[in-house]
Amino acid sequence: MSNRQTTKYAIYTVAVLSAALINEYILKYVKKHIHQQGYLLVLIDMLVIVLIFAPAFALVTNYAKKISKAYLKTSKKLSSRNNGILLGFIVAIIILFILYANLRHNINVINDLKALIS
Repeated sequence: MSNRQTTKYAIYTVAVLSAALINEYILKYVKKHIHQQGYLLVLIDMLVIVLIFAPAFALVTNYAKKISKAYLKTSKKLSSRNNGILLGFIVAIIILFILYANLRHNINVINDLKALIS
């Protein structure tokens, strides 16, 4: 697989996970502050999903080449080898993992790592 394809898949993966995370934050906020049940809440949930995911997918589709070039350049600057794409992707996945653990499962990864090290 070429670097360009790998970068494209990495960006797509990070974009999907980021959009889902943003969606979770917004839905959590909506459920906390809007005291509706039933069909209105279902419609609000559906609207939030469309408002989050449609732009995310459009952005990935329309700007994948530009983003992949910038991502590739930045990743290569951070890494002296050709593993820059992998390094950038791993950093993004680790950040998303920490945010997902905190939001969905109330797990504070950083505190757990600090406790493990101490």
